[in-house]
Amino acid sequence: MTVTAQERPARGRPRPQETIERDRQILDLLKDNPGGLTRNDIAEMMGLEKVKTYLSLDRLRRDGLAQKSKPETSQADKDTLWVPTREA
Repeated sequence: MTVTAQERPARGRPRPQETIERDRQILDLLKDNPGGLTRNDIAEMMGLEKVKTYLSLDRLRRDGLAQKSKPETSQADKDTLWVPTREA
């Protein structure tokens, strides 16, 4: 018997409400700054640890809501800008 994706149980544990809210706030911040923000800028503006900011940005990227955009003048990852996608 074949199980479809819709019938499969969700993988992993559910995200805590705090994590869901943090991701939403970061997405809202990106939408308010469509030119992009660096991870460090986002962390500073929200008063978050850089690692928590990165994890939220990575989840938003995997969900198709945010993407990386490097300025033409830099090759450094620290200068990578995060922007919302059209789906966001």
